[in-house]
Amino acid sequence: MWYFAWILGTLLACAFGIITALAIEHIEERAAEDDHA
Repeated sequence: MWYFAWILGTLLACAFGIITALAIEHIEERAAEDDHA
């Protein structure tokens, strides 16, 4: 069953990376909007 834990961990790491990238993009977009205001 080690492969199940490995796949689950890999998917969790990928999801964390995607969520982090989206959060950074959102923060940068809000900062750009604040600079133009």
